[in-house]
Amino acid sequence: MYRNGIEYDKLDKLIYSIYVDYNIKAFPIDEKDLCRKMKIALVPYSAFSDEAKKLLQKKSNHAFFVKESKENPPTIYYNDTFESEGSIRLSVFHEIGHYICEDEDDSKDDLADYFARHFMCPTAYLMLKGIESPNEIVAFCGVSFQAACNASANIANRKKKLGNKLLSYEKEFIKNIDPIAFWFYELTDRGEKVMNV
Repeated sequence: MYRNGIEYDKLDKLIYSIYVDYNIKAFPIDEKDLCRKMKIALVPYSAFSDEAKKLLQKKSNHAFFVKESKENPPTIYYNDTFESEGSIRLSVFHEIGHYICEDEDDSKDDLADYFARHFMCPTAYLMLKGIESPNEIVAFCGVSFQAACNASANIANRKKKLGNKLLSYEKEFIKNIDPIAFWFYELTDRGEKVMNV
C-alpha cells in the first residue's frame, strides 16, 4: 500500500516521543519492559495447552494483538518458540505498532512493520553512534540479521538525503537517550559552521 511520507514522519515523531515519555535508554530495547510501562499484557503461546497453542497459531504463527475490553487490558499474544529471538521481538514490537496505530483490522500492517523496525533500530541514533553495518546493528539492537540489513539500508538512504543532519524531534530524542552523543553532535555541528564561515 502506498502511503504519503508525512504518515511515516508522524510515526517517527511518535516513536521518538515514546522513547522520551517512557524513559527508554538501554539497547537492545526490552519489549517486555516496554509493554509493562505501556500497560499492555504480554502473553506467550507457551502459557497455553498444546490444543490452545494450535488455535493461537491458526490466528497467527507469530503474534497478534487484542484490544482492551472492560475485563482485560490491551494484550499481545506471541509465539515464543518461533524462529530466532530477534524475530520474536520484532513480532512483539509489530503488535505494539498495531496498538499505537489503533489498528483493529490489520489495515495498517505496513505502519506496524515500520514502527517495529524503526523502534528497535532508530535510524538517527544508530547513524550518530556510527553503528551502520548489519552485524553491528544485530549486536547493538538485538534484531535478526534481516532486520539489521533493512536498518543498514535505512541509514544509507537517510545519509544520502540529509547527510548527518538531525531533525528537531530527533535532537530531543538523542538528547534524552544519550546526552553525551548529543553534546558531541552539537559541538561538531557548531565546529563545521565556524569552519564554513
